Amino acid sequence: MAIIKRVQIEEEAEIPTASMADIAFLLIIFFMTTTNFAREKGLKFLLPEKKDQPQELKIKKENLLKISINDRGELFLNDEQYDWNVLEREVKLRLEKNPKLIILIRTHKNAPYEYMIRAFDAVKAAGGKKVGLGIIGEIAQ
Repeated sequence: MAIIKRVQIEEEAEIPTASMADIAFLLIIFFMTTTNFAREKGLKFLLPEKKDQPQELKIKKENLLKISINDRGELFLNDEQYDWNVLEREVKLRLEKNPKLIILIRTHKNAPYEYMIRAFDAVKAAGGKKVGLGIIGEIAQ
């Protein structure tokens, strides 16, 4: 009796790749539709409408608080030097004395952007509603 050996040919395991692209596409769509994207709020400004002729407003000196920041990061309130730690408190005191106070934040063109943001945040925390922004080219003193 002859013994016949059966030779088993092993098939290599394959991963079906035909539907792999479809699955990846569906996963991308799923995550895009279920993810909450954070929106940066930024700074809120009410900008005036554009006019052909710039309008010059007369503001009484007692109704204007000029906050100036020079290129070295030094802070001035109406041409008097102050420390950054007292800015919010000082603005709040002046707003309590004069509710009609308009605040103008002027930053030197070479000053880091963070100084203007820091001053703007302090003014908002103090309750300032009427705020203007400007730039100065020379040291504010």
